[in-house]
Amino acid sequence: MGVFRNLPLLLLLILGTSGVFVRATALLDLPRTVNVSENALPGTSIAEFVLNCTHLNSNISVTLQSVTPPTAFFNPPAISPSDTMDKGYSIKITLSPSAALDAKQVNQYTLVLLAQCPTEKLVETQLFVQVMPEDAAPQCMGKFASADGDLVEVPENVAPLLPIYAVILQRPVSGLRFTIEDNNSPFSISSSGQVLASETGFSLRHHNQFRLQILVTDRRGRNCSGILKVQVLHVHQPRVNFTVPWQAVMVQENTGPMQRVTQVSASGDHVRYEIIAPAFHRLYTINPRTGEIHNTYNVDLGQFPEAAHTQLLVQAYDMLHPSDRATMMLNITVLKANVLAPHCSPDVFVAQLPETTPIDRTLMTLTCTDPDVSNSSLHYQVEGDQRSRYKFRMQGHQLQVNTTLDYDSESIAAAGFQYVATILVTDSRQPPQTTSVSVLVTVTPVNEYPPACPVHSTFSVREDAAFGYIIGFVNGTDWDYPFNSIIYSLVGGAGGSLPDFYIGPRSGTINVLRPLDYERQATYQLIVQLQDVHNDVDPKFQLSVSCSITINVQDVNDQPPICQPMIKELSIYSTLAPSQPVTYLECSDYDRSTVLPLCYTIVGGNINERFHLRGNTLYHNRFSYDPDGIFDPLTFELLVEVLDSCSPPHHSTTATVIVHVIPWATTVPTTSTWLTTPRTEPLVITRTDYFWEPTPWFMVVLTTSSILLLAALGWMAWGLLCRSIPRKPAQLLLQDRSLPHTDSVNREKGALHDLSKEMDSSSILSLGQFDGRAQDPLTGREYLFNSSTGARRWT
Repeated sequence: MGVFRNLPLLLLLILGTSGVFVRATALLDLPRTVNVSENALPGTSIAEFVLNCTHLNSNISVTLQSVTPPTAFFNPPAISPSDTMDKGYSIKITLSPSAALDAKQVNQYTLVLLAQCPTEKLVETQLFVQVMPEDAAPQCMGKFASADGDLVEVPENVAPLLPIYAVILQRPVSGLRFTIEDNNSPFSISSSGQVLASETGFSLRHHNQFRLQILVTDRRGRNCSGILKVQVLHVHQPRVNFTVPWQAVMVQENTGPMQRVTQVSASGDHVRYEIIAPAFHRLYTINPRTGEIHNTYNVDLGQFPEAAHTQLLVQAYDMLHPSDRATMMLNITVLKANVLAPHCSPDVFVAQLPETTPIDRTLMTLTCTDPDVSNSSLHYQVEGDQRSRYKFRMQGHQLQVNTTLDYDSESIAAAGFQYVATILVTDSRQPPQTTSVSVLVTVTPVNEYPPACPVHSTFSVREDAAFGYIIGFVNGTDWDYPFNSIIYSLVGGAGGSLPDFYIGPRSGTINVLRPLDYERQATYQLIVQLQDVHNDVDPKFQLSVSCSITINVQDVNDQPPICQPMIKELSIYSTLAPSQPVTYLECSDYDRSTVLPLCYTIVGGNINERFHLRGNTLYHNRFSYDPDGIFDPLTFELLVEVLDSCSPPHHSTTATVIVHVIPWATTVPTTSTWLTTPRTEPLVITRTDYFWEPTPWFMVVLTTSSILLLAALGWMAWGLLCRSIPRKPAQLLLQDRSLPHTDSVNREKGALHDLSKEMDSSSILSLGQFDGRAQDPLTGREYLFNSSTGARRWT
């Protein structure tokens, strides 16, 4: 028995050693169960295990045979060499892009896997995937979560606290809190998400649509929100009702057909009117929409004596709800006619008033009477256009000023500064008779307001601004009509006898009159006087104000450097060490805005390059006084160019340094000797030349124009020499040509030409010996000439 008991083991050993035994493929750690959250994203690894083969080979096979229940949520197994086993492979199962796990739908999947290594048996195993539910955040859904929100309609008479809407979430979650943000509406929301109607009902006077922002929050603070629009629908209520239960009116006879007798009025919606009694009436009719009652015929008591007293039963009803109705009684009494209108004195009132006329001032007293009866009461009323109606009022039978008679407005200016109104005087009888009294009031101006200084009172101008350059405008204001009618003048700060600036009397433009210099004066404080004109009936009554204007002159680099002295003379020993300075140049720039260092350059006299500059310090190289070799001169006249800037544009000046060199054979330290000579310091002049190179066509035009001008002048001179011209007519000719021309220029030109004509008019009129005027073709300037003597003079 012992031998047979070990027989199976022996057979296995024999088969294994002979190569007949086939090893099965091994999938380690399978079967097993893994847990996956239902919120896992696509691509998430859910399981990883090892495939063990006898030999490493790329032809291994691991496939996903089936999934129960069927789904495409899992990717095929991914195979890669194992990092922990020599002959093993790592197998990974991941979620596919379409994976959407839901524990409430499926809480477990069974995956059947088939694996096989080359020359080994096929192995089938299982992987159990359990889907774990998660406490997800609330998710609002449907129209409620959209940008426009959901809409619900409720009648205005809905029961208090009745649920009108329920917030539905994508997945029910316990422990939620529902709130209405910024709730100014009559609605509330329950803990279960039901929107409740108003506890006190609705009032559609102000709002009939509400917009609710509802926030849903869980215990962890996660939330979603949505919009609910509530439309409250109107429910009709019986509302038709007459304002008065009965009404009595009186009308005059012989007023003509279809005349308005009275009007009844009832409250409610879509109200219509009708006369229901008597059933067959013929004297009166009613407008079903407005409730106005008119007589059908001309009411003549002689023809219709029964019309003296008429009783009508008028009904009002809702057109859309005819059952909603009300009635009233109307009594109509016909009176004898009123024929004559009141008589008034005066029948026309014309006045001229200043605009400062006080309110409540009585302008006139009307005397009116009623010819029909002596004790009739009269009613006075002022009528007119929108501009004139409320300027006057009637206090009894007196016409008074009601509001300010303003002259300073464009509307009254368009009306010619006149207010036109009509006083209607009406008697108290029927039909009322009316008399009209015309009122015409002309308003005269009063200079009430002085000119106001401008807000902007600081200007800037470059110091190289040309003559006539416009610096800015002084924009004064005046509230009197015509608005801003101001004369400007400079009363201080513009300079001495020859002012630096000029201001246009009407335009307020500030112009440059003389060359400016920042170094001479950087700031000007001008006193400008603003005087209004044409703002009062009395043209001599004018108001003025003085304004301070600041003009800042901007510095411009326009000055060359200055050296002190311009010529410097000194003596040194030839043994002076090269590291020791020979001398210093003391130069400065008068332009205050120039902050760049000056540039120094030796431009002449540096024989054998024995000197060089470091900034404004002059150093020498070693001298040579070898009789058999180079023998430097004993006197050097160095020309040093000094620039106010090392880069263009710049200005320059030239300083002279005369250095006397004393040859010395010892090493005794040398000292500089300053010599003072009585010679006169030369004047250094810096000149800047500007030139203009015209184009060829301009020269051709200029030459042709000059030839034609010379021919014209020659022809005029020949004509003038051939006849004798008396002296008096020449003077008259000059006056005729100059005076009208000067007036027209003064009217058409700006402030700058006004100044030029004022300065030149006196001198031109005094030159009686000239009888003609011409214009120079090159400069464009005008000049006077005498055709007899040929004398000329610039204007």
